[in-house]
Amino acid sequence: MSLSAQEIKFGSLVDGSAEKTMGEGRPSVLLSVHNEFSSVEAVWRRFEKVADGFAFQTFDFLETWFEHIGSKADIELQIVVAWGSKAKPLMILPLGIEQTGTMRKLSWLGGDLNDYNGPLLAPNFLEHVGPGEFAKLWEDIQAVLPAYDIAELMRQPAMIDGQPNPFLELDTKLNASGAHMTSMGGDFDAYYDEKRTAKAKRHFRSRRKKLEEMGETVYVHPKSANEIEASVEKLVELKSAALKAMGANDFLAKPGYADFYKALTLKSGSEGIAHVSHMEVAGDYVAGNWGLVHKGRFYYLLASYDGPKFGKFAPGVQALVETMKWAVGRGVETFDFTIGDERYKHEWCETKIDLHDHLSAQTLKGQVVLIKARMLLAAKRTIKQTPVLWESFTKLREKFAAK
Repeated sequence: MSLSAQEIKFGSLVDGSAEKTMGEGRPSVLLSVHNEFSSVEAVWRRFEKVADGFAFQTFDFLETWFEHIGSKADIELQIVVAWGSKAKPLMILPLGIEQTGTMRKLSWLGGDLNDYNGPLLAPNFLEHVGPGEFAKLWEDIQAVLPAYDIAELMRQPAMIDGQPNPFLELDTKLNASGAHMTSMGGDFDAYYDEKRTAKAKRHFRSRRKKLEEMGETVYVHPKSANEIEASVEKLVELKSAALKAMGANDFLAKPGYADFYKALTLKSGSEGIAHVSHMEVAGDYVAGNWGLVHKGRFYYLLASYDGPKFGKFAPGVQALVETMKWAVGRGVETFDFTIGDERYKHEWCETKIDLHDHLSAQTLKGQVVLIKARMLLAAKRTIKQTPVLWESFTKLREKFAAK
């Protein structure tokens, strides 16, 4: 285990000036950098129970990700804990440094599987690090990290639960995509009646009836290890095929990705963070999804269906509705469709949030890469936020995939 700690003191602006407050009331923060999950596990697990944060920053999610994906990419763990008075954590930053050729990149752990990034924050974080003070703390954090060329801290919401994300005090740009969520309350039937039009409800009932005419129709929440593995494997198989058909990046084919989904679901059991479920008709797998459950929120992350056999019955919607019902029964109030601006999300969601990217360079080599990265991200956002351009792009992508 490698562990470094450095006491960092920083102050507030005084009457608008840049002078530091040097009195006894000046806030003090202790920073520790951990290079192994085991060295911070106990603190992290206790902290995430009370901290503001997302499911993607929980210990189980990121440790499982690192075991199956991050470690294969030779990512160096740089987990930063900021401590306040009485040795209580104020913030956990799950960071890592990835070596790509001669380039060293600082980024959030979780990589492309994290739809939301950011720190875990103590409820009283602002009492220790007030508005406008984080930029200075970030300089201190950078000082205790190993050298790197570029920082790419992507997909950050402006709010972390009820607190402002301190990283938005740094230079940020809008991500190419937004995120969408809906509040279901405690009565799913009332929510469903409000959200769906009479026409949509008729179509839903008609398609469900046709499925039931084909055989016994059940929605399955697998319990045993074998059942969980089989459900995840089939979902990954269908999602991978769907991505290839669209000409999209089949991330599930990358080393460790399918194993990650299975491992986290098995580790979670019936009461943990990950949940998989699927619909069957006459014993055939029709549609399913995988998501995370954390602090009254369901994160809807991986979904697919057997299009060739059941596509005309809209099985994805059938599975989605069943999952929503189950989530409400588990006390979930927010159903989070997460990142992406797909049209179907607008039918369900009344809340959209912007996501923010922070990119910065520490070296001349990093500055060159930074210019290219910013240009690429700006172009991507223009395409995704311009309906005509995005439709043309997706059609062209599907055309090439069909060849």
